[in-house]
Amino acid sequence: MAANTPPQIQLLYRVEPGCLGPDGKDHIEGFCAYAQQHINAPEFATYRFVPRYDKSKDEVSYTLRNKRLSLQQAEQFLAHFGSQRSDFEEHLDEQLAEAIDQFLRPS
Repeated sequence: MAANTPPQIQLLYRVEPGCLGPDGKDHIEGFCAYAQQHINAPEFATYRFVPRYDKSKDEVSYTLRNKRLSLQQAEQFLAHFGSQRSDFEEHLDEQLAEAIDQFLRPS
């Protein structure tokens, strides 16, 4: 990262296998790789998609420079870029829904 490039917030999204249907656990790894390639984050963020096998872990978590952020800290960072966390996550949920439809669509 260049010295004058602002840091990016990283959103770790744990994707539920069930969102891919009853046999989602058989496809979730492939879907996460697909989502990683096909869902673009805004300039101030990066996305990382992983399967959510452990329900005790949060579905969404934020880091900045490899340090975990509280939701309040994430909200403050996003506000700096004119974005609210709820809108940011809602937009990503919409992108994920579209990616799921494309991933499950027969070739």
